[in-house]
Amino acid sequence: MSVNQENIRKHLSQEIFHLVGDVADSMARECYVVGGYVRDIILERPSTDMDFVTVGSGIELAQAVAKRLGADAHLAVFKTYGTAQVKWHDMELEFVGARKESYRRESRNPIVEDGTLQEDQHRRDFTINAMAVSLNAGTYGTLLDPFNGVGDIERKLIRTPLNPDITFSDDPLRMMRAVRFATQLGFDIFPDTFQAIRRNAGRIKIITKERIAEELMKIMRADVPSRGFYMLKDCGLLTLIFPELMALSGVETVRGRGHKDNFVHTMQVLDVVAQKNRNEWLRWAALLHDIGKPVTKEWDDAVGWTFHNHNFVGEKMIPRIFARMRLPQNEHMKYVKKLVGLHMRPIALVEDEVTDSAVRRLLFDAGDDVDDLMTLCNADITSKNQEKVRRYRENFELVKRKLVDIEEKDRVRNFQPPVDGEEIMETFGLAPSAPVGVIKDSIKEAILEGTIKNRYSDAYGLMMSKAAEIGLKPVYDGRLCYQMMHGTPVGDIVVAASGQGLALCAMGDGAQAELGQIARRGHLTLAQEQTPLLRKAMTQLAEYFAGERQDFDLPLNAVGTDFQRRCWQVLAAIPYGSVISYKQQAERVGNPGGYRAVAQSNNCNPLAIIVPCHRVVASDGTLGGYAGGVSAKRTLLALENSHKK
Repeated sequence: MSVNQENIRKHLSQEIFHLVGDVADSMARECYVVGGYVRDIILERPSTDMDFVTVGSGIELAQAVAKRLGADAHLAVFKTYGTAQVKWHDMELEFVGARKESYRRESRNPIVEDGTLQEDQHRRDFTINAMAVSLNAGTYGTLLDPFNGVGDIERKLIRTPLNPDITFSDDPLRMMRAVRFATQLGFDIFPDTFQAIRRNAGRIKIITKERIAEELMKIMRADVPSRGFYMLKDCGLLTLIFPELMALSGVETVRGRGHKDNFVHTMQVLDVVAQKNRNEWLRWAALLHDIGKPVTKEWDDAVGWTFHNHNFVGEKMIPRIFARMRLPQNEHMKYVKKLVGLHMRPIALVEDEVTDSAVRRLLFDAGDDVDDLMTLCNADITSKNQEKVRRYRENFELVKRKLVDIEEKDRVRNFQPPVDGEEIMETFGLAPSAPVGVIKDSIKEAILEGTIKNRYSDAYGLMMSKAAEIGLKPVYDGRLCYQMMHGTPVGDIVVAASGQGLALCAMGDGAQAELGQIARRGHLTLAQEQTPLLRKAMTQLAEYFAGERQDFDLPLNAVGTDFQRRCWQVLAAIPYGSVISYKQQAERVGNPGGYRAVAQSNNCNPLAIIVPCHRVVASDGTLGGYAGGVSAKRTLLALENSHKK
């Protein structure tokens, strides 16, 4: 392979390389950029991994370089390892002295001695990482490649510079690194090198779980991660480091019927997910989605091989696997655990009728991870029967559309029931107890089943009816509770509610009289006290006046005649910032000539603003009468128009 010298010159034209070389020359030191940076120059791939080797003390060279770079340079010295790091702007420069190494069998930590460049190159793990480029003035840019790393790059081979048995026995982590580099670069492992990994696989036991996990993470981030796991399986490492994954491999046959090779299937799913998404934890979920199958595999004479509940069993296995392999025990583990547990749900929807209830439950359980779950499940559709795959994918698209439609309509992704346990306890004077859970669960189930909408008014009504079923009464039973809202754009407002819902929202001089009338009509005792419903009403009114709310979500108990109720229903349907005429309202009520009757009903509306009678005007555009006064009507319409814009 001919080396692109122009590319080397381009990289080494950077100021930092000349500066390091100048400093080394001033100290009469040999200095080289080595390892991954040189490899990536040859591969013409980006790299910020700058490693420098000098014959002598790497720490002394790093100190001198940091001094030359000035105040912007930050030096870190690691005397135990004889290395130093200089951070300068967005660069990280690693310095080490050339060395030779020897090993004890029980440890991968070498006994280090000063050495020559050639001895340093001999200790490198692979030929592609053993190249060096001189930075000294007399030989600047000269490539030193004693093991033909350039040729191995051309042949796409991972090969050790020296005897691979010694290389891997000395430092068994290099076996994982061989697989990782081959996976990342799309290379093969040289046959002799691969056989040496097989012979030395047992030595991996002296490597810490953390270091193995680091290499697995790098394999997982590769474009085609399955290459790495196939190599780990074939060389014998997978059995030792990941026995649960290895257990997926193979096909068992009974009476001529075999199941699919779940390891091969898992690799297919992993690669499909990797093509679609860079999220490494979604890839882990793909790798582990069927991890429970070996444990749950059974033969059934009627149906053949079964893997009942493998998703739930796999979900329970995830924390143990992550803990043993020293993978994080944080939200990443919980994310993988959740996706493994849920990965059969969309498939079940594909196979069965796609009901709104089932989709709501899936949205609720998956939350913000539903899109990742669908990516995983779509990848999980694999079969040699292409007609089956086509049919599944068509049904899967139906599920995806249904998810979007239900989410837009019902807003159940990550939803919290509109009435929570605190409100239930406060409303009925309860301590934390079983009845609170019964009411709360009833509300959640009703929303997921579609029995009620995911809104406060519906949830409140169900809370009251469910409480009555189990013999509970609200602490304010028999009272009309009210609060004053001061300082609104239309002056003071009286807001009142009974157990059945919001009964009054009135402004102006007649508000107190209306409050008394409603109390007498319902045989209720007036009480100026706060309730959860009143707090909700006051909050929503404040949001309305601030332009943050257009529609109210409150349970209403507006007492009136049937005709008045029909009139108020028409009012509630008038869009925010819009108006209709009394004539139009009368037509919508079904009494085209009853202009005066609808006007009178509007005047009797006890829930001004919330049931918006201010949105009805005379046919000639004049504002007409209003229970709260024409000035209040004008203010509310102007407020809505300004916020709508």
